[in-house]
Amino acid sequence: MKTLILDPIDSEALEYAIERLDIVDWRNVESKDYPIAEAVIVRTFKMTKEIMDQMPNLKIIAKHGVGVDNIDLDYAKSKGIIVTNTPQANMNSVAEFVIALALNCARKVTMAHNMVKEGIEKNSPFELAGFELQNKTVGLIGLGRIGTLVGTKLKAAFNTKVLVYDPYASESICEKEGFIKCEHLDQVLKESEIVSISVPLTKDTENLISARELSLMKENAVLINTSRGKVINEKDLYDALQQNKLFGAAIDAFAEEPVSKEHPLLTCNNFIGTPHNGANTRDALIRMGTEAVDEIVRLMSNEESLNRVVMS
Repeated sequence: MKTLILDPIDSEALEYAIERLDIVDWRNVESKDYPIAEAVIVRTFKMTKEIMDQMPNLKIIAKHGVGVDNIDLDYAKSKGIIVTNTPQANMNSVAEFVIALALNCARKVTMAHNMVKEGIEKNSPFELAGFELQNKTVGLIGLGRIGTLVGTKLKAAFNTKVLVYDPYASESICEKEGFIKCEHLDQVLKESEIVSISVPLTKDTENLISARELSLMKENAVLINTSRGKVINEKDLYDALQQNKLFGAAIDAFAEEPVSKEHPLLTCNNFIGTPHNGANTRDALIRMGTEAVDEIVRLMSNEESLNRVVMS
């Protein structure tokens, strides 16, 4: 199946694709190749209506990753194009990254590093005093695969109490993991020292965390978003951090990406910003690439897709 790989993928995943598909990769693909495409693999490349119209033979868009907001799903469906993703490939990498950010914020690692770079006169300055995660309360907003892994890892490592807000998560699933399901977001925000957001961006989750919600959080709390930008109102978060209403915050997904070095949040010493890096491990990149290839191979073999976002 003629496949265009429109974004860079890991070299091992590329070799895997070459063995199984007839590919043109991102280094060689040109718009004149679009009409021959029967399949595409994309990471951040925007699959718009205009692009799809240039690909009359396109049967499948295989997303290398989870989020499909760079794909016009409605138009793909109208054209009978299958869209797949790789939701399990990066979940461990992202979950570990959430924990890294939680520890970084709680122990002010980045702030300490910057102080050392600038020159420091004494060890263990009071302004670098952090807090332990042991026996603290963690709030999970969203209990998908990543949220669940974050909760289980923190509970196992630090004996944390885990609260969950997710209207779609059942009581039994929470009980199975040893989590406590909360009916209202406010409870999670009021009681947690670490709040981690793992939700897709929808009309219901846009600005889910704004000034009102931030005002409910403890002053010694840390807020982490590794899902999508716009879930947190960034201006309101800036105000809360400037006024020390939160201990710290970390964002891996900004409203506008790549994030500008002039972003106001980056002036806050109790803030950590990263460039959508949660899934950026060699382990995850190989899995995402090979699993995207596998979905195309399944279509070639008339087998059912494992992770179909849009049905043909």
